Amino acid sequence: MWRALVVVTALAACQENVTTVFPDGLEPLEDNEAPVPQAGSGVEELLTVRDDGGDVKIVHGRGLILAPPAVVWAASKDPERLAAVCETDRHEATIGVEPQYEFGWKIHYEVDEIITVAWDELWRFGTITGTPEAPELAMIRYQKVFGSDFITLLEGSIVIKAADGGHTLVEFIEHLSAFRGSFDQIEGSMRYRYRTLVEVAHGRVAPGC
Repeated sequence: MWRALVVVTALAACQENVTTVFPDGLEPLEDNEAPVPQAGSGVEELLTVRDDGGDVKIVHGRGLILAPPAVVWAASKDPERLAAVCETDRHEATIGVEPQYEFGWKIHYEVDEIITVAWDELWRFGTITGTPEAPELAMIRYQKVFGSDFITLLEGSIVIKAADGGHTLVEFIEHLSAFRGSFDQIEGSMRYRYRTLVEVAHGRVAPGC
């Protein structure tokens, strides 16, 4: 995701590290406008829509997973399954940095090209209704909180909720403002995370990049 950004920008500017405040809470970023997958279709597919909000690119996505919410929620609580592994050279996650939340981690990314671009994200998890072992509605929020000013804004929300037939509806939202950041980059990361949750929820190996 970030390689083109690094190659072009490194020739034109010097980067600085900036800190971004991450407000408390686990609300979704906004109402999700992606189509709702047809219940009972038996199809596991992510449906997405794009919204060009000027400097900020926004993607919404919804997808069914034909597995119980408890299984999907448990599968999500592993940074290796939700990390941007395909677009970065190195990452390291530290679990439990914000004990006020049910679960979470801080993840540090690095991308090597002409220079190294690095940034940190905070990920927060919480069960909204139900219990962590049997959630009916659960929420993930994440945001870039420190690092290269090549990335002005990176934030997202993931909602995991019970659907008909004992299945799970997963709703994604991501906002990105970055030099040469694109909708394709956001959707690619979103689809990889969705496919990873699908495969792991069915007891299969997570997909490769």
